[in-house]
Order: sequence, then C-alpha cells, then structure tokens
Amino acid sequence: VTFFMNDKETIISLLNEFANPKKMASFFVNNATPDFLFIRPSGNPIDAKGFEQMITGDIVQEKAEITKIHRFEFLSENIVMCIFTLGSKFTYKGTANDDLPTVTSIFKKVNNVWKIHWMQRSTGNSDLSLWD
Repeated sequence: VTFFMNDKETIISLLNEFANPKKMASFFVNNATPDFLFIRPSGNPIDAKGFEQMITGDIVQEKAEITKIHRFEFLSENIVMCIFTLGSKFTYKGTANDDLPTVTSIFKKVNNVWKIHWMQRSTGNSDLSLWD
C-alpha cells in the first residue's frame, strides 16, 4: 500500500507540473511515453511535439491549476487513470478563454518512472456540480 501512496504523490506532482504555465508547453516532451497522444476538444489527436508547438505558437497561457481530482484509480501496478478539472486562463489567437475542462489522463510506469500516456480534454465549460 505504501508504494501506491508514493506513486499517487508522484503522479499528482506531475499533474501540477503540467498545470504550470511555464512548464506546460514542454511537459509532454519531457514526461510522456513515446506513443503519447493528447486528444483536443475538437477530437483531433496531437503528439507531444505537436502540443509543444501549439502552446508556444497560438496560445498564451496565463494561469492553470488542477481545480479538483474526481477519480484517481490504479488499474494495475503500472497504470493509473486520473480524471480532473483544470482551471485554465489563456489567449488563443487573440481570443481570451477562461476554461474549466474535464481532463482524462492515463499514466504508465515505464522503467520504474511514471510517464503520461494519454490525455483527453473536454470543452471548457464543465459543470463541477455534476461530480458531487
């Protein structure tokens, strides 16, 4: 049970690093599995390098934070599913956004290191009351 607690702390720490506007662009390049995909609200997938280019190109990130973790589940010793709400303020091609998306993430332990394997972001208007 103890190793699961350490693993949970490590994964939550990774999520908080992802939510740091200064680290978000390069987060997946530094912390993802080679076959990682990020599924955008449009449904279109993008890889780690593509995400970095998108964030450093058209998006100016002002603020991001893990608002609430709704589910955190060990599917095995080496796979974790985490569903959370992300508070995110940013400008995309000059348009201001104050989003509250629901994000599904899957982490895999690779060579004893937790890596993000999958992330899917909803549109930016999640209703937090539905999780109660």
